[in-house]
Amino acid sequence: MNLVPLLKRCELFIGLDDSDLQKIASLPSWQRNTCNTGDFIFQEGTVAKDFYILEEGEISLVVASRKEGTKELVQVPVDTVTKGDVFGWSALVAPHSRNMSAICIKRSTVVTISGIELNKLMDCNHSLGYEVMKSLVRVIGNRLRDLQSKFVGTEKLPRRKEARLETIS
Repeated sequence: MNLVPLLKRCELFIGLDDSDLQKIASLPSWQRNTCNTGDFIFQEGTVAKDFYILEEGEISLVVASRKEGTKELVQVPVDTVTKGDVFGWSALVAPHSRNMSAICIKRSTVVTISGIELNKLMDCNHSLGYEVMKSLVRVIGNRLRDLQSKFVGTEKLPRRKEARLETIS
């Protein structure tokens, strides 16, 4: 499986050179899987072992929320993962627990890697790890904004005045 072209298009690996991409592509746990519409790839609250890149198709990231005034749980869509996007980042960050579910909404091809294996590579190669984690923070930040807009609405909150700090001499 030639993964370098896929990794080059992937938001998580921006900033890495071909040599670093080849190191990532050479990790032995890579797998390619096909998912059908309606399949859960992973569920919220489960242990996060694998990290995912969507090669083809469409995945919905959802969180469980109580329907207002009832005890009924509903799946609230937070984000849609499309070709080249990553998901399942919890496999790279402790405590390695899924905070969303991933549901296939179109037949999809998903490429997976062991989070432990990718983390070991990043631990051994700090510059590669730093670049990946910088990109991962952007991904997480975008998902957090998406989640916030789903629950709070799209209105922007008024800006608070920043507290003035005075120096004591």
